[in-house]
Amino acid sequence: MTSRELARSAAYSVQHEYEHATVIAADGRQASVGEFYGDPAAALIDVDEQWCAVAGEGLVLCRLDQPFGQCEEYFRQPGAVRWITALRQTGPFALEWQGEDGAWSALDVEAADVSAYAPGR
Repeated sequence: MTSRELARSAAYSVQHEYEHATVIAADGRQASVGEFYGDPAAALIDVDEQWCAVAGEGLVLCRLDQPFGQCEEYFRQPGAVRWITALRQTGPFALEWQGEDGAWSALDVEAADVSAYAPGR
């Protein structure tokens, strides 16, 4: 099986193999970001390498600082799924996501509780 890279920074890489996304640190640590129906469509790594986001069937934000790999899901609940096609960072703790209708929406990463969800719980 072949992994496809979605985003890269100096110390991290976000990859996916089919529908499963993973964040990998340069020191070898890995954390599962989760499963995305139809494969993840986009990812970004914060310019300060504090968090990353992976999108497609909804959005998942993961911590890259301590504790590494804790994530929180958005727009993935049954009946409320948003299909996200692109991401862009708009500030130190802010990003925008583009829905399949082409409209951009904002998410305040600093206000997001990325310690509340760890994949596999």
